[in-house]
Amino acid sequence: MQPYFLPYLGYWQLIRAVDKFVVLDDVNFINRGWINRNRIAVDGKPVWMTLPLVGASQNKLICEIDLLPDDGWRDRLAKMVGNAYKKTTSYPATAQIFQDLLDGAQGNLSDFLAGSIRRICGFLGIVTEIIPTSRIFPKGELKGQQRILDICERLGAKEYLNPPGGRELYNAELFDSRGIKLMFLGSPSAEVGLKSGSPCGDTLSLLDTMMTNPLDAICKAVSAFEFQH
Repeated sequence: MQPYFLPYLGYWQLIRAVDKFVVLDDVNFINRGWINRNRIAVDGKPVWMTLPLVGASQNKLICEIDLLPDDGWRDRLAKMVGNAYKKTTSYPATAQIFQDLLDGAQGNLSDFLAGSIRRICGFLGIVTEIIPTSRIFPKGELKGQQRILDICERLGAKEYLNPPGGRELYNAELFDSRGIKLMFLGSPSAEVGLKSGSPCGDTLSLLDTMMTNPLDAICKAVSAFEFQH
């Protein structure tokens, strides 16, 4: 999976469900996507929080992009989150985690995102092996599912687990022909029952979930996944 900035609950369900999670960072950056930004709830409405970047372009790979040197943007993000969630019961502990992440927000974007994924995995009790970069697997001319199959084969994988949205991207027969079973996570319905800062069911960053719910409830939801063919 591409590295994202504090992605929604389903991303962490996927990490929890697999044995190895490869951070796919040698693909093109997507402007106005989820790589360097996500949404939190401000006064009950979804609002973007964004990591500023140096020369970001869809003509560059994720691993080729750096975070903007701090000119006060880290304090502005911390203040934005604080104003939005300071009255929630989980705010003190979650705000400290978020501040720790911000304190390390410098240099290469991909390295920062991989580090933040590890930090949140530790918070959620996820022990999945995180392979920090796809760059250790030579890409050559491989693209799309051929690249995924190559990585799976290099790791000796027998199953490839994908989010629900991947059904339109991959061919199960092609995977079967290579001795790999294509599987999907069920829809992340485990989010039902968790509180959100937005009353409208908007898909928000895990940061919102962490701010508005106790840790045991989040860990239970992260582990409540199912496999589908």
